[in-house]
Order: sequence, then structure tokens, then C-alpha cells
Amino acid sequence: MGTAPMIEKQQFIVIGLGVFGATIARELTRLGHEVLGIDSDEQRVDRLADEITHAVIADATDESTLIELNAGSYDAAIVAVGRNVEATMLATLQLRELGVTKVWAKALTNQHHRILERLGATRIIAPEFEMGVRISQELNYPMVHDYLGLDDDYFIVDFHTTEDLVGKTIGEVINGEPVEALVVKRMKEAHPHPDHTWKIRKGDRIVLGGQLEDLRDLVNRL
Repeated sequence: MGTAPMIEKQQFIVIGLGVFGATIARELTRLGHEVLGIDSDEQRVDRLADEITHAVIADATDESTLIELNAGSYDAAIVAVGRNVEATMLATLQLRELGVTKVWAKALTNQHHRILERLGATRIIAPEFEMGVRISQELNYPMVHDYLGLDDDYFIVDFHTTEDLVGKTIGEVINGEPVEALVVKRMKEAHPHPDHTWKIRKGDRIVLGGQLEDLRDLVNRL
């Protein structure tokens, strides 16, 4: 039996150590990466000092500070500065100019989102919006356990099978919709690419992939 591949250790900068930034910094550290956390608030830095690789009190909008911290050598940066729109933009711009190839930045508004894109942010994070969408989806479709949006309009949906589906085949569930059954989760086992003859049991979870509208049509019909 082969062993799982090791995830390559990387170096991350997290700018802004509020709840959002601190959570990211702790989790990346827990996953074995090297993390430099930066915040101008001494209390926030002190709280994280023993939990991440490095935590420093600094102004991340100051280019000379970022140069001194050798920010350009890091693999990726996350700009999670609270509600300071200007600081987010300046930090994003400075990091890109210093050569950081991956800069994820937290946006507060649609306009802020567009500006960050123009400044070179490689991924825009809108946590309030994304969480709102997730909660709305789960409230609207109670059987949906989780979902992931990929490029364009392609989504992966993980949903609990209902009593009505027990005994039916995957083919009967999909019923001609242009979606793909990716995995069936049964107990603690995952069965990839089940064919259309696979019979559903109580407690199964099915992971489907497809265009959002097609998945909505399918889940609504179920």
C-alpha cells in the first residue's frame, strides 16, 4: 500500500491578526507551514506569538517594513486587514511589487473587490458574502451537506440521500440531468465514480458535479 504524498512546507505572510487573520495563521501553522503574522496592534500580536512561527508588530503598508521582513521571499500572502480598505489596498500593492506571486486579499465591498483585482490580488476573499451564500444554500436545500464552487459555473455538491431515494439507482436519481456522480460516501468508505447501476442505501451521501443550474434542478426534484 502506498503512502499519502507529503504536502510541501510553504512560507506564508498573514497581514491583519483579527479573528479572520488569526484563524488562518493558526491553521496554516497547524498544517506545518511557516507563518509570519503582522499587525500594528500589540495585543493581537502578543496573543498569537506562541501559536505561530513569527508574529511581529509592524505597519504592513510601509514598503520598507516589508523589505526588512523579507516579504518578497514568501510563497504567498493573505491580507486580512479588518475594515481598513486603504491598508488592504496598499499592502496588496506592496506585496505584488515585492514579487509575492500569490496574494489573497479580503474585500469588504464590490468596489473594493474590483480595485484589489486591478492592484494584482490573485484571489479575493469575501468571507461575509461567501458565508452568507453558504448558509442560504443550506437553508434552501436541507439535504445539501456541503458544496464547492469551481471555475465558471461548475459546482460540486455533497448531499444526504433522503428516504425516498433508498433502493433507487444513481441513474434513476440523475434521471438524464447533465450532472456527474463523483463519489458515494457509505459509512466510512468513499466509492469514486459510481456507475448508473449503483443502488442507494440509507445513510449514503452522494457527491455530484455539474453546472449550478443543472444541480439546482436535480436537487429541487429530489
